Amino acid sequence: MILTRENIEEYITRFMEGETTNEEERAIYHFFRSEEVPEHLKVYAPMFAWYEEGMPEKQAVVSLKTPRRFRLPVEIWSIGIAATIAVVVGLGTLLFWDKDNNELDEWACYEGSYIEVRGKRITNVKQILPSILETLNEADRIEQLAQERIDEIKRSEEFVRQKEMLVNN
Repeated sequence: MILTRENIEEYITRFMEGETTNEEERAIYHFFRSEEVPEHLKVYAPMFAWYEEGMPEKQAVVSLKTPRRFRLPVEIWSIGIAATIAVVVGLGTLLFWDKDNNELDEWACYEGSYIEVRGKRITNVKQILPSILETLNEADRIEQLAQERIDEIKRSEEFVRQKEMLVNN
């Protein structure tokens, strides 16, 4: 079995889900010892070397998490949580207020949408609605953070203008 740059990510996913055979695992170990490892996958090399060596106990633990670039202040988290609760309560009220009517009429625009879970396509709007709502909530959160940053920049620009006026006068 030969793994290539094109199919290695599929095998990594299968490995992480415990769906690979011993032969496939040996092929993955061999691939990560080769020179063909794409740059974005090199973080997996120490992990697969550890597995290949029989998982010795004294091996350092390798973290696959990417480092955070900045930390959000507690106030932003609080505002985000409050906004999420408000959105969830509002959408919950809209969705479940009148169960006699078609409860998904307002979501008819998503008819034909689908998500894939473990290779299986799900098209039932009732089943994919939580994923749609989660995506909309995340978009709202990002938009709110962007607006807060814009407001912060405007305040900084105004402060600089005032200081320039004091210096010029």
